[in-house]
Amino acid sequence: MRTYFEIEEVGDYLGTRDLLVRRCEAWAAANGLGMSPVLAGTLLDSRHFSSDGRLGYWTPEQVRRALLDWIAGKVTAPDEVLLEAPETLRTLLRYLDAHGLRDPRGAATAHNEAAIDAAAKELPGAIRDEDRYGMAKTVAMSARDHGADIGDPDAVTGFLEDVQAGRVVLDEDLLERAARRRGDEAMERKFAQLPVRLPPAPELAAAAERSTVVGQLRAFTEWLGPDGRPLTAAGNTRPVDARELVVLLGTGDEGLRFRSATELPGLNLIVNWAKKAHLVRRQGTRLVPVAKARPLLANAEALWQRAFDSVFDLGDAVCRPLWADAPPSPVQRLFDVIVPDVMAAIYSMPEPVPVAGLADSVWETIRAHFVVDSLGPLAQSSLRGEADNDVRRIFDAFESLGAVISAPGRPGSLGESGAGGEPGRLVSLTPLGTRAMRQRMLAEGREAGLVGELVNASAAEVLGTVAEHYTPTSAAEEITGWRDAHGGSLNPGSLEPFVQAIRECPFLSRKVALLKTLAGAVPEGEEMLASLLTDPELGPVVLFAREGDRGPDEVAPEEAPWLMAANMLQFLELGGPDAVREQLGKLRRAAREDIVLAVSESGYPARETLEEFRTLVAEPILSRKAPSGPPHLRVVRNQPVKRTLSKRHRRR
Repeated sequence: MRTYFEIEEVGDYLGTRDLLVRRCEAWAAANGLGMSPVLAGTLLDSRHFSSDGRLGYWTPEQVRRALLDWIAGKVTAPDEVLLEAPETLRTLLRYLDAHGLRDPRGAATAHNEAAIDAAAKELPGAIRDEDRYGMAKTVAMSARDHGADIGDPDAVTGFLEDVQAGRVVLDEDLLERAARRRGDEAMERKFAQLPVRLPPAPELAAAAERSTVVGQLRAFTEWLGPDGRPLTAAGNTRPVDARELVVLLGTGDEGLRFRSATELPGLNLIVNWAKKAHLVRRQGTRLVPVAKARPLLANAEALWQRAFDSVFDLGDAVCRPLWADAPPSPVQRLFDVIVPDVMAAIYSMPEPVPVAGLADSVWETIRAHFVVDSLGPLAQSSLRGEADNDVRRIFDAFESLGAVISAPGRPGSLGESGAGGEPGRLVSLTPLGTRAMRQRMLAEGREAGLVGELVNASAAEVLGTVAEHYTPTSAAEEITGWRDAHGGSLNPGSLEPFVQAIRECPFLSRKVALLKTLAGAVPEGEEMLASLLTDPELGPVVLFAREGDRGPDEVAPEEAPWLMAANMLQFLELGGPDAVREQLGKLRRAAREDIVLAVSESGYPARETLEEFRTLVAEPILSRKAPSGPPHLRVVRNQPVKRTLSKRHRRR
């Protein structure tokens, strides 16, 4: 049982959502907690239809989004029903926490509950605020206001027909505002990134001190002096000062003939970089240092980070035109799209990436935004060459900062540039660049793990997180690090918390996934599985986990009933009771009842799932009655935005 699904995995997500809601409802009743099952499912939707999609990842920001945007803006129901959402969310978060389903990289449950309390005070006003409604809820509420029963599909259809026929006129201003909000609030699912590793903090600080750009920004600001330096009438560095700075800063412009300092690419970049980083500013006819930035200049890491953040606004200085007064190049015009894209493309990659391949992707982006194919071959070739040069300059800038490192490719390697196998440039992120890009991705709401960040999480949370988001190699590193911090990885006892977490997991499908992850991540994995075969709780789970490794003739007769029960119970968790009953319904009655009785009486050590099988599958089949479902609550939400990034971002 996973807690993360791609947008297109509709059936898998809905099956897990229903399973979580069923289990949470039973748990809430047993613990005297309030919960609306349908609202719980809707609150899970708020996480699924988000930038990262992690059902167990909650922060105060996500709490506010779920209650004040999702519930208030997308769900159509009486106010008294919607006002149950805060307590339902509180119960849901407690359930996730109690069963090892919380993503430990989110906020602590207590912090999220404080956010629930704050949002609950705003919720009554929010659910009456039409300016929060999405398009679907706006139309639904308009139908209600015109007397239509929005719980009756036929009534809603009739209302829409009246609107189309002109018999009912909707508030155009209200619809326009709803449409505008839908565009502003569109949430695109971001591709998850693989976990990365970072060196110790002192190494990162030392790397920042060695940055060429950090040194240049410091030297340039110091050169200005407290009173600054005069500028030309056009607001540029004076030629006499430019010649001095070229040597002082080592900009690479030595020997170039120029009439204006803006014609010196290296110097022009540093001057604009200092401006964008708010280290200097123009004051009348002088360029002066910003007094508030002085402490920043003394902190190499902080200055480096400020410089990194500023690169994304330096399109006009990085992508310089070939001649004066030339129009901006396509890459310059799409700088804020292209630069994050190419930097994300090399993030967490195990090997350096050829710039030629990245340039190909940039060219496709240009073709998607501009009418390129209508140009003649010569014009297209010229435009493509300009784009390739801009891509090279982008990586030059990041390399001078120390965010990227380049290496020459060799014929036959990933660095081949095309025909003839000529070597090409390969690029990868430095540790500083990796840290900065990760911070940027986390701010965007992406999944971007860091090996070692789970050291203080519970064993269940560690296993769940690495099982869903880590590679086998990084999972082994994360688990080893956790064991080192909790008794030592060489101590057999440090494995027991993980085994106990698997034992206590109430979901059979998740037990299997966690068991496989643990066995593959620790040196004694096979020995552990062998020892667990005699465990009354986990022995049958080990058999099931190993089922795919054996042929039918290798299964002992006494193992077959366990495996049949396990397959049926896992099917129940992943597909839901309707799917199980439908599948069993294809069998003859006698065979169907034999299987149902065998599973029900198997005593398989997955108690909650087995009890659900007895109640939701066995009883209806044996009594020939279908169970009644929960009361229907109409939920209206806008169509989620699907991902549109290129396939090269997939790391699955």
